[in-house]
Amino acid sequence: MYLIPPLFFMGLFFWFWKTHKGLDLCTYMTSLYVVNTLFSVYIIAMELLGSGGILFTNADAVFGIVPSMLFCLSIGIVLFPFSLIHVREIKQITIRAPWAVDTLSLVLMALSFVNLYLVVDSMFDILSGDLGQLRQEHYAGAPSPAQLKAETLPFIVRFFFYFQQSTILGLPIFFYNVCFRKKPWWWNGALLFASLTCPIAGIQVADRTEFVFYGIMALYCVVMFHHFFTQKLKRRLIMVCIPIAVLGVVYVTAVSASRFDENSGTSPMERNIQYTGQAYANFCYFYENAQPDLYSAERELPMFHHFIKHRDSTPERRAQRMSEHGFFISVFASFAGDIMLDIGIDGLLLWVLCFFLLTTLIIRRSHRDEFDISEVLVIFMLSVVPLFGIFYYRYHTFLGTFAMLLVLGVFFVSLKKKKE
Repeated sequence: MYLIPPLFFMGLFFWFWKTHKGLDLCTYMTSLYVVNTLFSVYIIAMELLGSGGILFTNADAVFGIVPSMLFCLSIGIVLFPFSLIHVREIKQITIRAPWAVDTLSLVLMALSFVNLYLVVDSMFDILSGDLGQLRQEHYAGAPSPAQLKAETLPFIVRFFFYFQQSTILGLPIFFYNVCFRKKPWWWNGALLFASLTCPIAGIQVADRTEFVFYGIMALYCVVMFHHFFTQKLKRRLIMVCIPIAVLGVVYVTAVSASRFDENSGTSPMERNIQYTGQAYANFCYFYENAQPDLYSAERELPMFHHFIKHRDSTPERRAQRMSEHGFFISVFASFAGDIMLDIGIDGLLLWVLCFFLLTTLIIRRSHRDEFDISEVLVIFMLSVVPLFGIFYYRYHTFLGTFAMLLVLGVFFVSLKKKKE
C-alpha cells in the first residue's frame, strides 16, 4: 500500500502540468510530495525505518489502504485551491495601499536588525565550533546566546526578537518590489536581508529547518513572479541569489555531517532521505496508534489557547503529551499527520475542509489576470501549509501565527481601499 501515495501525487502532478501547461504554483507544490513520497518508498523498501526520527521499525510497520488514502485525500484537497491560480495569465499585481505594505516592510526590517544585533557576537564562534554538540544542547533545553542576550533588552525591543518568524514575508514583498515598484536598491536589499532573519537565527542552535523552509518559499516566489522577470532583472537576481544558495547548502551539509553518527549504520545521504521521506510512514503510525481520548488543539488554534486557555505548544507541553501517548510526537508527519494526531481523523477532515474554503474564498476564481499584493501575501502565507507541510504543520505556535495577522491587516486595509 505504500506505493499509493507516490502514484497518487505523480498522477496529480502530471494532471496539473498538463492543465497549466508547465510549471505553476500547483505543480511546484505537488512535486514536493512526489519527492517526499518516493523517498518514503525508498526507506520502507530498504528497511531504513526506526532511525532518523522515524517512529518504528519494519517489524512494526503497517501501511493500510485507509491511512494511505486519508494521507493522499487530505493533502490533495489542500493543494487543489492553488490550481485555480495560473501565473502565466496574471497581467498585473496592483497595490491599493502602498503605505500599508511599506509599513509592514519597515516592521520586518526592524525585526531583522534586532536579530542581527543579537547574533553578531556569537555567529563566528558557533560556525567554527561543534555544531552537533550545539544541537544536542539545544534539544536538552539550553538557551542560545541570542536568547540570553535578548533577555537583557528592554521589553519593546525583546518583543521584536520573539516575532522574528514573520520576516519570511520579506521574500514576496522583495520580489514584488523588484518586478513592479521603483524602490531604491538599499530598500529592497534590506527587505531581502530581513527575509533571511530566521535562517540566520537558526545558526544559533545549529538548525537546518529554517534554511530548508527559506529555500522552499524562495522557489515559490520565483515560480509566482518569474514571468515578470526582465533579462536584466534575471541577471541581477542570479548574482544575488546564487551566493545565498551556496552558503545555505554548505551550512546544511556541515550541520548534517556534524549530526551524523558513524555507528548508526546509515550514511549521511540515507539519513537525509529518512528525514525527507518519513512523513507518510509516521502518518500511518499515528493512524494506528494515536489515542482518541488524548486529543489537544493548541497547535491548530494557537491564538485561542494562548489568550483564553493560557496554554501553548511549548517543549514542556509536548513532553507532557508524549508521556501520555507513550511515543514521540515531535516528529515529521506532514501537516496532515500533526493535525490528525492532535484532533483526530474527523478533526483533520474538518480542518482540511475549512482550509479549502478559506483558500478558495481568497483566490475567488480560476484564471484571474489581476491580483492585489495583499492577496498575494495572504496566499503566500496560506501556501506555507502544503509547502512546508511535507514536514510538519508550520503554524503550531502563537508566535508563528503573527505573520498571518500582519498580512490580514494589509489585506483588509487594501479591501477597504478598493470599496472606497
